[in-house]
Amino acid sequence: MKHDFNHKAETFDSPKNIFLANLVCQAVEAQIDFLSDKEILDFGGGTGLLALPLAKQAQSVTLVDISEKMLEQARLKAEQQDIKNIQILEQDLLANPLEQQFDLIVVSRVLHHMPDLDATLAMFYHHLRENGQVLIADFVKTDTNHHGFDLAELETKLAQFGFSSIGSQILYSAEGLFLGNYAELFLTVAQKSLAHYVLTPKSWTNNY
Repeated sequence: MKHDFNHKAETFDSPKNIFLANLVCQAVEAQIDFLSDKEILDFGGGTGLLALPLAKQAQSVTLVDISEKMLEQARLKAEQQDIKNIQILEQDLLANPLEQQFDLIVVSRVLHHMPDLDATLAMFYHHLRENGQVLIADFVKTDTNHHGFDLAELETKLAQFGFSSIGSQILYSAEGLFLGNYAELFLTVAQKSLAHYVLTPKSWTNNY
């Protein structure tokens, strides 16, 4: 996966990807009343299509990805746009988590690439402050799209990992949207609840 996205880095900012990132950015803005005091983690943020516009409104954004070439594009754009409040890191947070916690985690069209959903959701919980929120934008599982998510199953899984106030909405749907097929792009929002504990793996448990 890392190699594939390195190869795509220089052409990733296509009109379709820019359009979808703008949709997600607008949805995040609609969900969060005040971005100006928020510290945001953009997980798998690639070339910064979501992180850079959010950084213009937020206190700070940390963009993390495992693709060196994608991050090179993000750094170049941040410099061109004179955006100073963004930190860009090449790091695998499952293997090497950050010490910092965040008010918001945004995850745009990344979660379906993650081989271990449980470990990834636990990692999100670990990196959120009390009452912090994760906002996941991805594709709904359909007969023609097996790489997406059943929303009820995803919401149940989030609850199992200690999240509450969970809700989902469809942001956009179109033919040819994902892998050449009809697809629906959703946004799921969930809040970290300290009344629960992360179940697995042990390395994430009960620290916060």
